[in-house]
Amino acid sequence: MKKNSAMLTKTALKARAVIFGATLIAGLLVSFQTANAATAYYVTATDVYARSKPQSYAMGRLYNHTNTGQGRMDIQYVDSNGWAYGYAYGYVNRCVWAQYSYPTSTGSYATNFRTNGTTVSDKCRTTNMYLDTSEFTNGEIFMNSTNTDGVIITIARDTNAWDNWQWNGVAWGNPQYRGVSPAGSKWKIRYTTKDGVGVMARPCFYDASGTLSCSSDWHFIQRSSF
Repeated sequence: MKKNSAMLTKTALKARAVIFGATLIAGLLVSFQTANAATAYYVTATDVYARSKPQSYAMGRLYNHTNTGQGRMDIQYVDSNGWAYGYAYGYVNRCVWAQYSYPTSTGSYATNFRTNGTTVSDKCRTTNMYLDTSEFTNGEIFMNSTNTDGVIITIARDTNAWDNWQWNGVAWGNPQYRGVSPAGSKWKIRYTTKDGVGVMARPCFYDASGTLSCSSDWHFIQRSSF
């Protein structure tokens, strides 16, 4: 099979709003920590990774809500570093963390979400908010002494690739299909999904000088491919 070039496209995180001053985070902490209900937010960036905790395992993506209608997250809490916790809809459909805001080179803060201020009922637990690996993996986590963020493998069989995984027990991915990666391709694999069928991974390529490098984009591939 031929490799689908769409899978190789690197999607940049494009912020749509910039807020000046560190008061943004302080204000968010007060509003979310004292609220009795979550607030509905919508992704304004191109896409945002859903993660098990801040700067940890990727678990899928939320997309720009205006473009796709798949970018809602009911945020219950934002930490002091701009990471938000709550229920993500779209193709994620579970409680996760996502990067709400981040500092820019000018000292301002860019945000990845907007809100109309609508409050909704909490859908996520309010303690132990960091997800344990047992909640989304089958225990197969790939790392070694030199690569703590995954190991590089060569797949033995063609694999499909997706941006998200159906965490509700349905086997394959979702409409955001990235194509087919042929046997012999190299991937940096991170973990196997709880159902044992998918693997979080990112594609790797040799450049003109023969150096192997891996994309920053995470996808789900089939565990049966290696």
